Amino acid sequence: MSKYNISEAEWKVMTCLWKEPNLTLKQISESLKDTKWSYTTIRTLVTRLMEKGAIDADKSSSSNFRYFPVAPEKECKVQETKSFLTRVFNGSVSMMISTLAKQEELSSKEIAELKKIIENMDGGK
Repeated sequence: MSKYNISEAEWKVMTCLWKEPNLTLKQISESLKDTKWSYTTIRTLVTRLMEKGAIDADKSSSSNFRYFPVAPEKECKVQETKSFLTRVFNGSVSMMISTLAKQEELSSKEIAELKKIIENMDGGK
């Protein structure tokens, strides 16, 4: 399980802050306007992320806190991927890749990239 245990909705806030740190709550709300979430909902998500230690705030300005990510993006992505892999494919990378490859038509470029990844894992053998 992820150290931060970020929900799908919270993930949108994190993505916003990874892309542009040090935003006010109003700016976060503006960035997420396509979600059609209320300002109160976004404030709740920000509060939860602060409680989880995933984000923090610069409180030097009493009226407009500026929020920034504490949780590293790469670490969160790795943890989310591991959680998904465990939940859906019982931890089997090969089962996940096989399922995706069978459902999607991989381009020759994607196949070459996958082969390169495997070769690099295998020491280039």
